Amino acid sequence: MIKLPNGFAVAIDGPVGVGKSTTARAVAAVLNMTYIDTGAMYRAVALYAIRQGIDANNEPAITAALPNIKITLSHKDGQQRVYLNNEDITEEIRTQAISEITSVIASYAAVREKLVSEQKQLAQTGQVVMDGRDIGSQVLPWAQVKIYLDADVDTRAARRAVDLIAKGQPIDMLQIREETIIRDERDKTRTHSPLIQTEDAIYVDSSDMTPEEVVLTIINHVQKSKNESI
Repeated sequence: MIKLPNGFAVAIDGPVGVGKSTTARAVAAVLNMTYIDTGAMYRAVALYAIRQGIDANNEPAITAALPNIKITLSHKDGQQRVYLNNEDITEEIRTQAISEITSVIASYAAVREKLVSEQKQLAQTGQVVMDGRDIGSQVLPWAQVKIYLDADVDTRAARRAVDLIAKGQPIDMLQIREETIIRDERDKTRTHSPLIQTEDAIYVDSSDMTPEEVVLTIINHVQKSKNESI
């Protein structure tokens, strides 16, 4: 396995609602590394499908549409912005409707092939924190630090509800919990790049941890890894 010559990568994987993006963003900020939100890229594909009236369950149609989808990421005022065909869609992709179909679209081989390739290119910057479901196993198997971030289903459903409330969206706790369970099953059993904890990943159960404690735990692992490589 070839590593980037002077690179250092932190791969954070885990199930839906565990707080991967928030955690990864904070870790990157503290360590002055580049944060790459891979989930946003899959959400962008989902948004394109909705706008074009393409059924998320129609894999051939989604695959055929991929050449028309250009996704770019930029950082502005410390925040990552997501662009679909040069349009800023950062806020639009964070709705429950997008969440519901993203895991379906993300299971398609052609979608994963396209986005994984782009994610690998983004990581060539060398100093990155990337989160998703197959980062340690497929996108950045060379990452020096791999974290599998987890939490029990009720904790994750509650966190998701808080996020939706903050965005002014209506919630149904029973529905959110059920959707969380369904997405867990789909992500872990899909044929292409399923969610797994790699053998070299550090398991972090955040069920009873504050966001700050989770970030500090990961930073400690990163610093330990960097010290060992000196």
